[in-house]
Amino acid sequence: MDFSAEEIDFLSDLFKSDQKPALPHEPILTMQSSVPVSIAQLLSNANLTLLAEVAHYQLWFPLHLKINSSGTITPTLSAPEVIDTKGTQRSWRWSHLNIKSQGFCIESISSTGVFLKPTGKHKNLSKVQHVEFTLPNKESVSMDIEPVRQSKHGLAAKIKHIHTGKEQLRAYLFAEHQRQYANLYQYEPLINSPS
Repeated sequence: MDFSAEEIDFLSDLFKSDQKPALPHEPILTMQSSVPVSIAQLLSNANLTLLAEVAHYQLWFPLHLKINSSGTITPTLSAPEVIDTKGTQRSWRWSHLNIKSQGFCIESISSTGVFLKPTGKHKNLSKVQHVEFTLPNKESVSMDIEPVRQSKHGLAAKIKHIHTGKEQLRAYLFAEHQRQYANLYQYEPLINSPS
């Protein structure tokens, strides 16, 4: 059975797609307006961290994801933990403090430890102790510390648990780091714009 040219054109029009075929090198983008329930639960319960590097410092930003009822994901960054990577990798310490607390003067602090100097008679700490103090920015901190070493200069202690003020302490330390090393935080455009 032979078809005429008109019949062949008619049949080919029946099976022709209305869309133009995509070229292989053209990217195809799709968007999903809602996040599947299993993924939403995973993301909302995840402890994520965003790493930024500034000179020899690492900034570990806690990243929290909130998903609303329409499935929109909203990321929220908190103040970062500042890590000094020069030499031994440890939390950056702010050493220009003079905070009085419970018979001690807090001379330096990081997110993981403090250095205390007795204000009165030489005071020994041999076990975990609870301390409360107010940062220079008027934020209150309550924590448990454990002595690590003691000398004639004072007492070094590690922070065992921060009851209140953890975010405030991290934000204070980050602000002091930015202030002390302002040159590291200056914005420089990645691309020079034409004049």
